Amino acid sequence: MMNTPRTTRRLQLMLGASALGLLICILVVIGRDPTPRVEAGMVASDDAYTLMTAPARTSGGSDKTDLLYVIDNYNGIMLTYRSTTTGATTKINLIDGGFIDHLFDTVRP
Repeated sequence: MMNTPRTTRRLQLMLGASALGLLICILVVIGRDPTPRVEAGMVASDDAYTLMTAPARTSGGSDKTDLLYVIDNYNGIMLTYRSTTTGATTKINLIDGGFIDHLFDTVRP
């Protein structure tokens, strides 16, 4: 099978387009932020405690805010912490907590 100049040109264009596509994919992967992200629903649990993280809604600003829910499985206590990152400073504050039965009883109709 002989390659005509037209077929050769078409193959070169396809090879060039594939190389460009691969280069773009490599640049996108290299340009990503390597820090791990916290996502809602990330849960860690053992016999005594359950931990869950979730992004928090803020009322504006450039602060990065996450919530941490800590549940004591034996005593039925839940604590909520807020982690706020502003620039290079990170603060962790206790927001609220209490017995889970009481917390759910107060929100039931």
